[in-house]
Amino acid sequence: MKMILTTLMVLYFGGLACAQNIYISKDAQISFFSSAPIENIEANTNQAVSAININTGSIFFKVSVKSFQFEENLMQEHFNSDYLESDKYPYAEFQGKVQPIPPMAKDGSYPVNVNGQLTIHGVTKSYQGPGTIEIKDGQITALSSFKVKLADHNIKIPRLLLKNIAEIVDVKVNAAYQPQKEAGDAKVTRNNS
Repeated sequence: MKMILTTLMVLYFGGLACAQNIYISKDAQISFFSSAPIENIEANTNQAVSAININTGSIFFKVSVKSFQFEENLMQEHFNSDYLESDKYPYAEFQGKVQPIPPMAKDGSYPVNVNGQLTIHGVTKSYQGPGTIEIKDGQITALSSFKVKLADHNIKIPRLLLKNIAEIVDVKVNAAYQPQKEAGDAKVTRNNS
């Protein structure tokens, strides 16, 4: 998955010339939480990859669906086989913009809005929501949380399990970025590498 980062920046951010404006995260954290009357469901991954262009505010995330870890193996199995069909739809992606673009050379915590397209389970939908960009000693951290309605991504919950699984899931993102040092490092692909 980490090999993906190399061609992504070329394709998504417009070429090697902008490599000095690109910051990358090879171990972004994404978690989701489903609160339901019978059982809460939570999963986490720290294997998402992300890139942000500090001049344009363009941001990209890609995560392997199978990288999400659950407390119970059976939940993880059902998540991958029955709900997200991760063999058929192995990745989730987000492409969007952070606005306004914070002053990246100045330490601080800056509220932003994130707008973009989220693709899960083969279905792409527009999302927007609040986020925070934190800058300290040249390191950029992006934080955001938003809600995903499962039906919007054609994720079906059997009627018998409606009390077990919430129809809306809370998603949290935490990505720490480092500057892209060389154009040779900037080859990220949006293919299934």
